[in-house]
Amino acid sequence: MAVFLHTFEKLFPLYFFIALGALLARTGVLPKSMEVPLSRFIFISFISANLFVSVYQADLGRAVDARALVFAVISVLLQAVFGVWYAGRTVKYKPAASIVAQSFYRTNFGLHGLIYAGLLYGAESVGAASILIAATVPLYNILSVIIFEFMSGRRPSPKSMLVNVLKNPVVLSVSAALLLQLFQIRLPDMLMNPLGQLAAAGTPLPLIAAGAAMTFSGLRAKGRLVARAALIRLIWVPIVFIPAALLLGFRDRTLLSILVAFGGPVATPLPAMAFDLGGDGELAAQLVAVTLVLSLFTLHFSILLLEGLGFISF
Repeated sequence: MAVFLHTFEKLFPLYFFIALGALLARTGVLPKSMEVPLSRFIFISFISANLFVSVYQADLGRAVDARALVFAVISVLLQAVFGVWYAGRTVKYKPAASIVAQSFYRTNFGLHGLIYAGLLYGAESVGAASILIAATVPLYNILSVIIFEFMSGRRPSPKSMLVNVLKNPVVLSVSAALLLQLFQIRLPDMLMNPLGQLAAAGTPLPLIAAGAAMTFSGLRAKGRLVARAALIRLIWVPIVFIPAALLLGFRDRTLLSILVAFGGPVATPLPAMAFDLGGDGELAAQLVAVTLVLSLFTLHFSILLLEGLGFISF
């Protein structure tokens, strides 16, 4: 129970920002006409800056569990491929299909991974989670760009799809950060300070936008699709991939990181990206809110189960 309460306390700002966005929308401060331009602004400015700073500041030279890294990357790729196949066959509305496809793999691991690792194992254990985050979060975003383009319904040629992917702000920001890391180029503080301030807004602003886009009428209209995607995200994906991680011998801190990566809620930047790239932003916003609340219970239960079975100790 103590872990549950501490987790809720750490995650409370996320719920607060979603509620704030909903309140701003209901009072007319954020009218529906601002939904798309606001999301585009957040995506291009804040989410891209957040990704750039995260990759640029990651300690990629830290000793890592290479097996865990390979397992995580391969698993994410498999989840994305199966998600596209499943959504393409079961969801006729293309913008919604692109969101359902991403519910298979795209979690809020960047934030939740650090919170759970710090709560259960202490600040010194966050490094192990941060390496997995540095590998998976950019992959999440690049795959999202590809999926939005592939499932747009526009039937683009491979060349035009590749061009659109390569010029996407997410891909450009991650690529720039990786190049700077590769050549060990350090940017001056006068540039990093404003970039850091932009990056700091990369969590609250997407949540506020998601809260503003979420409506109860939309939730009623798309309730079955939201329930199905939430079930996939929080139940079915962990049921498949956590046993695989156990069979490969992952335990304790590494297993916890894998659990949060594969069993966490839908990533908070998804609605902003969806509005900008032609996906169903309202469905994405509903999924973020619903899975954010439900994951508090599903992750807590999973941790207790794995601890009871002796796979996690803390």
